[in-house]
Amino acid sequence: KSYAIKGTGIGSAVTMKTNTNHTISTDIPKKMGGTDTAPQPVEHLLSALLGCTQATAIFVGRNMNPRLFIERMEFDIQGHRDERGALQMPISDIPDIPARLQHVSGVITVFLKQKRKNIVSEDELRFLSEQTEIRCPVANMMKESGCVMDIKWIA
Repeated sequence: KSYAIKGTGIGSAVTMKTNTNHTISTDIPKKMGGTDTAPQPVEHLLSALLGCTQATAIFVGRNMNPRLFIERMEFDIQGHRDERGALQMPISDIPDIPARLQHVSGVITVFLKQKRKNIVSEDELRFLSEQTEIRCPVANMMKESGCVMDIKWIA
């Protein structure tokens, strides 16, 4: 599967159009020199994680035995990075600290459709979370970058 995106940046803000005809914008807060007209790029990364996790969990749940039919998932996720990785000076030196997110934590609550009445065993929930993290391209990429993924799944 391939993805494509085109964009134009003016100042700190970028407006992009995807190959599926959706518009995405990013900016940074005023205190960082931006105009604060759109979410920050890292906020988009976290939203991509949630969207990918949702879609992947639906797929995994449908293919489990017994199947888990997910009605919805609620996310409460935080990402953390050490700003020195991006801001360290002088600019000619490679920063001592990576600029990437170092840690993503939080809780995902899974709600099943009424067929199962939210009765999910610990093993089923663990299988769902493990297979979702392995199969979600965004989570997989974040984990491979060295980001610690500390997300608790509950039902």
